[in-house]
Amino acid sequence: MRILGAVATVLFLLFSISCFNSNKGTNKVGIDQEINGYLTEAMELYTIPGLALAVIEGNNLVYENYFGKASIEDNTLVDNKTIFRVFSTTKLITTTAVFQLIEDGKLKLEDSISKYLEGLPTEWQDVKIKNLLSHSSGLPDFIRYKNTLSDKELMEKLYRDKMQFKTGHQHSYNQTNYWLLAQIIEKITSTPFDDYVRNNQFDGSRNGVLFSSNALEVIPKRATRYVFSRKTQELIKHTSNDGVRGHSGNGLNISLTKFVEWDKKLKTNKLLSENTKSQMWSPFKFANRFAYQKDDFLHGWGLYYVNNLESYGFSGGNVAAYRYFPGSKTTIILLSNGYQTPAFDIIINDIARITIPELRAKKSTLEAEVMKLVMNHQLDEASQSLKVLNEENPNTKFDNLKWNINGFGNSYAWNEEFDKGFEIFKLNAHTYPDWWVSISALAESFDQQKDTLNAIRNYERSVKLNEKNEYDYNEQMIKRAKELKNQ
Repeated sequence: MRILGAVATVLFLLFSISCFNSNKGTNKVGIDQEINGYLTEAMELYTIPGLALAVIEGNNLVYENYFGKASIEDNTLVDNKTIFRVFSTTKLITTTAVFQLIEDGKLKLEDSISKYLEGLPTEWQDVKIKNLLSHSSGLPDFIRYKNTLSDKELMEKLYRDKMQFKTGHQHSYNQTNYWLLAQIIEKITSTPFDDYVRNNQFDGSRNGVLFSSNALEVIPKRATRYVFSRKTQELIKHTSNDGVRGHSGNGLNISLTKFVEWDKKLKTNKLLSENTKSQMWSPFKFANRFAYQKDDFLHGWGLYYVNNLESYGFSGGNVAAYRYFPGSKTTIILLSNGYQTPAFDIIINDIARITIPELRAKKSTLEAEVMKLVMNHQLDEASQSLKVLNEENPNTKFDNLKWNINGFGNSYAWNEEFDKGFEIFKLNAHTYPDWWVSISALAESFDQQKDTLNAIRNYERSVKLNEKNEYDYNEQMIKRAKELKNQ
């Protein structure tokens, strides 16, 4: 079984991307054209049906544009009235609601959740509001259970589950945290969560702002969310339904216009004061931050770096993302409705490099330029570009980029061009030697080539690196290593 990462075919890989050469203009018209070209090519590369993007400098909307289709079946185009699901980017809205209550003196970060929720198990008594926001609660995650359970049935099952770890010890992304925050908001305000958010962040508007975690619900002007089927090699409609309890974690549906308005309110302190925002954007101190290497999470917001420029935000469903760069007061909002290979971080990071003057002046390396080299199998040049990119971005994780490179290697392997796949896996493992996925892919490639010793060595190294046993993959690797040893 190949590590995750689906890309179409090798022919697709060899597609040439002219606009990623980034002939940087010097005026707004030139930059707009550059962004348009970049996004057009990115949508084709990553099979993104529809996309909307805004760049805001201070309170000035300096770029806004709409691309592609809101619905493939209906052939409707994305425009300024199109509503997108933002999935977990919703958590920024929920977090803001929590801090509005904190600012009003109705809630405290240090409050135990048992102050607001009755009948909690003994193990839950030490969980505080700050632990829900930072995903450091250690609570069991309700995502593992069927969404057909009632709230009562689901809570009873969670009460019987063991805690994942000691509260405050580490970061573990968890949907239960934000479901509980919604319940607490409703308990304090005596208002349904959806209504409280609309009234306090969107002036009560239902135009261009609504909550729904049901992909099958028919909503006028909402873009259809698509997922890529490896079986049929095409985009198909997403059909998940997380119900009302998913609203606080993934339920916001919003137009780009309304999101831009929300950004302006946040920046002009109409949602929160500067002091409260500073508190919200302060890093959470995980007790075991060095063991888990998770010191880049704030109170409900992620902390990201692009060429050492700090930004706050969050993404959702691999299709939407919000990023605020406080140093330049620049916001980038990306909304889309599907993909073949996730690329939201690549796009946001590159748009920042194109638009933020400090990064543009440095002629920063674009991640898309690196991907073009990998696609065209110019691996020596790709290796050099990756080296430069990592030197320019010492604090950036490049999750999308790493997965994309791994996916290109898999595409060659699936098309039985094993030598070409092997070269890409070696490139990824050389560039990211501490990432278990790149080492696993390399191990599988050695295994395919009957290089038993190197296969065993890399299988075992991958298991050590995959401390959390992501995707439950370690058992397969351990089993295969034993089989090779016994041959």
